[in-house]
Amino acid sequence: MGKRYHCNYCDKTMVAAPAIVKTHNKGVVHQKLVQEHYQQFKDPETILAEEKTKKPCLRFTKGECKFGGICRYSHYTKEQIESLKEYVAAKQRNKTQIHQPSFEDLYQKLQDEKSNKPLSDEGNTILYDNNGVTHILPWTYNNDFDTYGDNLPPSLRRFKIEDFVNANVTEWG
Repeated sequence: MGKRYHCNYCDKTMVAAPAIVKTHNKGVVHQKLVQEHYQQFKDPETILAEEKTKKPCLRFTKGECKFGGICRYSHYTKEQIESLKEYVAAKQRNKTQIHQPSFEDLYQKLQDEKSNKPLSDEGNTILYDNNGVTHILPWTYNNDFDTYGDNLPPSLRRFKIEDFVNANVTEWG
């Protein structure tokens, strides 16, 4: 038994000869099923653009149209096309009303929020020295560590201004 080709649209299996597959793919039934499959993924704007150019299918209104999705005539009623037009117009109005901020706008807003943040939020990172100079540290302390007092390792203790008075700064590297 040779190689087989399975068409997922038609749910049929056939010999994988190029001539047979080509004939199958050109068939009306296959084209109809492919069109119906992809019709479900089209957006309303595309459907409206396609259907506005077509004339109404007289056989479809009688229930006799054999072509389905590949029919060159429209299977939508005038009411359906009008409701589709209204939906597309409403979607366009909503799209123009909703303003998505740009990246620059969001970045500027974030910077403004950072710079306008009151000092009370960062009260545990502010150090005052004897000269009245305020030093703001770029981190926050965990207040739970204050309960341990001086029993913490130096890396976890809260800094005090006195820690920097006699600091010996050396050159590294």
